[in-house]
Amino acid sequence: MSTNVSAGPWTGPRLIIAIGSVLVGVIIYLVGLPEGTSLFGTPLADLTLPVALFVGMAGVAVAASTARAGRWRVVDIVVASVLGVASGLIFAAWNVASTPLRDALVPPASALVVGMWLFPAVLGALVVRRPGAGVYTELVAASLSALVGNEWGFSTVWYGLVEGMGAEVVFALLLYRSYGLVTALLAGAGAGVAVGMLDTLIYYPELGAGTKLAYIGVAAASGVVIAGLGSWLLTQALARTGALAPLASGRTAERV
Repeated sequence: MSTNVSAGPWTGPRLIIAIGSVLVGVIIYLVGLPEGTSLFGTPLADLTLPVALFVGMAGVAVAASTARAGRWRVVDIVVASVLGVASGLIFAAWNVASTPLRDALVPPASALVVGMWLFPAVLGALVVRRPGAGVYTELVAASLSALVGNEWGFSTVWYGLVEGMGAEVVFALLLYRSYGLVTALLAGAGAGVAVGMLDTLIYYPELGAGTKLAYIGVAAASGVVIAGLGSWLLTQALARTGALAPLASGRTAERV
C-alpha cells in the first residue's frame, strides 16, 4: 500500500504548530473559561478542561495531517458515518445495560467500563485511515447517544470530542502512517487517559491524587483492551468479509 505521506517528521512548522497548540491548551486551562455563561445548560467554566484538552490535541492532529496526502472521499465519509451511527446505537444499549455494574463499582474500579464508550474513535481511525476519522466517528456516536437520551445529556457530546481526540492524537503523533495493533492499543490508551482526566477532575474532584491516578490508569487499561484490541480485531474481521474492500484497511488488514 502506498501511504501517500509527504516527507518530513516532527520538525519545522509542523512542530511549531503542535507545540503552540499545546501551550494554548495549557493557557486555557490555567486561565479558565468565563463564569456566568452556559452552553446547552453546561456552565462554560465547567468546560475549561475539555476545551483545553481538545485545543491542545487538535493542534497536534492538524499539524500531523499535513504529512498525509489525500482528501476524504465520499466513501470515507459514508463509512465513518455508518460506523458512528452503529456505535451510537451500541452506546444507547450500553448506557442502560451497564447501569447495575456502574452502580456497584466505585472509583477507581468504576473506570473498568469506560472502554465501551471509546471504541468508535479507534475503530473509525483504523477503518477509514484519514486524519480526523477517529474523532469524527466518536463524535457521531456520542451525538446520537445524547439525542436518544441518557443520564449525562449534552456533556456526552463534548466528552465524545475529547475521547475521540485522545485516540486521534496517537495516530497524529505517528503522522498517520501506522494502523497496526500496537498503534491501536496506544490509541485506546490515549482515549482512556482523556476520559480518565475528565472524570477525575469533573465528577470526582474529591478523590485523592493517588486514587485519581489509579482511576486514569484503569481507564487507560480499559481503553487498551476494549477500544484498542477490540477495534483492531473487529477491523480484521470486517476486512476478511470484504466489506472494507473500497478502503485501504480492507486491502492491507494483514499489515500490523
